[in-house]
Amino acid sequence: MKLGFVILAHENLHRVEQLARHLAEQNCAVSVHIDKNTANSEFQQLVHSLADVTEVVFAPRTACEWGRFSIVKATLDASEKLLGTFPDISHVCLISGSCLPVRPIRQFHKFLHRNQNTDFIESVSVQNNYWVKGGLNEERFALYFPFSWRKNRWLFDRFVDVQRKLKIKRKTPDLLVPHIGSQWWCLTKRTLKKILDDPRRPYYDSYFKKSWIPDESYFQTLARLHSKKLESRSLTFSKFDFMGKPYTFYNDQLDLMMSSDCFMARKIWSGADDLYAILLDSKRANQPMTKANPKLLTETFEAADQTRCEGGEGRFHPGRFPLGQAERSGVSAGDYTVFVGFKDLYEHFPEWLERNTETLSHGRIFAPQRVGNNKPDHHFKGNLPAETGIRNRNVRSYLSNFLWENREQHQSFIYELRDHKQVPGIFAHDPKAKIVMIRHSWLLLLANRKTSFRETLNAAKRFQKIEQDFLDEMAVADKSSRLMIVELDAAVQDTSAMLLQATEHLVSPNWKRLQVMPKMHNLEKLDSLIRKLRNKGLKIRYEQKQKTKPKEASAPSGYSKPYVVK
Repeated sequence: MKLGFVILAHENLHRVEQLARHLAEQNCAVSVHIDKNTANSEFQQLVHSLADVTEVVFAPRTACEWGRFSIVKATLDASEKLLGTFPDISHVCLISGSCLPVRPIRQFHKFLHRNQNTDFIESVSVQNNYWVKGGLNEERFALYFPFSWRKNRWLFDRFVDVQRKLKIKRKTPDLLVPHIGSQWWCLTKRTLKKILDDPRRPYYDSYFKKSWIPDESYFQTLARLHSKKLESRSLTFSKFDFMGKPYTFYNDQLDLMMSSDCFMARKIWSGADDLYAILLDSKRANQPMTKANPKLLTETFEAADQTRCEGGEGRFHPGRFPLGQAERSGVSAGDYTVFVGFKDLYEHFPEWLERNTETLSHGRIFAPQRVGNNKPDHHFKGNLPAETGIRNRNVRSYLSNFLWENREQHQSFIYELRDHKQVPGIFAHDPKAKIVMIRHSWLLLLANRKTSFRETLNAAKRFQKIEQDFLDEMAVADKSSRLMIVELDAAVQDTSAMLLQATEHLVSPNWKRLQVMPKMHNLEKLDSLIRKLRNKGLKIRYEQKQKTKPKEASAPSGYSKPYVVK
């Protein structure tokens, strides 16, 4: 029994030389196809370097393009060259120039000897399964694809749209049932020979030339016609991300590769010197299949794919934003609190918060004119500038970077309804955020303004609309457990109880109770303003405190309320 390899390569030809030489040394025949788009000088250098290896031959070169029949043609030519030069071959394994043997080739030989009549090729019917990631499934066989996806993407997409509208559907050749699967296979000589010598091959080739990505369907479909015994799996491990791009293995992933139950693996980074040295060692010990754990390997890649799509906590990839999936993991790596409306009620609230709790208080970082109390030339940790222009360019990313540098500590900031309008939509969907809001706090801002009542009325209507939009955003996010709403009358009339409740998550159980309350803004004109606005038709939730007769002073007790400064 003799094992043959077909290698398709287009770059890093020094690694192709290493791979081909190693396979030849392991009593394997090798047929190498180098993409015609690769510089001829590189190709000639490879031919010269392998001139002393009689078990390696080179196939006629074809200019290959992803998604086109040219890759199938290169495979067919290389296979014919291999079988024509080495007629004693029993199996042919198709691999890429970036593949490496996960297990020693002698172990591969023994496996195939036990499965002499079995073809190993992933072959899945497109009628019953959805195998494709981010591409066409059944339509790749039913439509025409005369334009290059990479060179003429616009024409490619428009022509597909036109065919869909016209309900065009190509006829499938008799006896063919379209199947799809991994490009990398290991076929018996008998099956591969029947595919190459099939008298209807010109007809089949013509059909697949008009298909989309035929290298994932040509052999996968025709093997079903000619194979005596087919096992629908590939012996080459390759895993693709959500965009259909192959994962790459690096030096520190050798143990992960050993979890595979395959014999070859792709895609190996060309700079992974350690992997090449270990996996191409002819004296390397066998790797028992009993130690393989393909389920763990699959779960590892699925978790990596999920992290890449949705992000980790507080980590983002620019490509994730259009997907809308970043909302699931939030923008912060740690918990933080947003205080809404507190600046209108209290003076110097951020400073008070940092003195009396265990949070790192940042102030009003999304104000229209400045980032907190910092000057534009100020830089936060991580060299993040305090410039409103940079902040407003991408608010989500700015907040993520802002919170990242102090992620080990609980952080908080102030948000007012007149601040940047995109911010509520960010922390509303962030599971790390807790929002504490004083409803109608903007009334105090208006009460202390020196403007006409007409202007105040218009401003009140505007603030009321903004506040309702804010609450609607919170409701859509369905994060009511993280939202604490305090009515303005409760905040004014019992500020100590309200602040204790609003900040209890910011202190440890043994933290001292609040002793000094923050100073409130002037409340003298608040009741009068509310009365006037109600008379103009505004619905305002505010209950005035009932005046009571003063009681006689009682003897002091051992308990005293926190001191409230108004």
